[in-house]
Amino acid sequence: MSQTEMERRRDAEAQIRATMMNELCGIMHKLGLPPMMVLHLAARSIGTIYREMADVHSGIDPCSCGWRPHPLTDVEVLGMALMTACEQRRTNDLLQMRVIGTA
Repeated sequence: MSQTEMERRRDAEAQIRATMMNELCGIMHKLGLPPMMVLHLAARSIGTIYREMADVHSGIDPCSCGWRPHPLTDVEVLGMALMTACEQRRTNDLLQMRVIGTA
């Protein structure tokens, strides 16, 4: 993988993470739901999004991008990504750190 591709992936992950963190925290505060319930709902939402994307990329007239879903292996890859991320400790990457206060 090229340096540019790695940077694009890192930037995309940081943007997705920041957006999801904002939304999940907002939902917890607005609706008073506990963190594990909100995370459970987020995981279900990712599954639903996968299903919708897979539907668009399969069938009689699939998306022309070339990706074809493989539900068994795709779900396994998604599960492994979740498990790996849950087991990893925080890094010293400033893009991944949570802002605590203001200067």
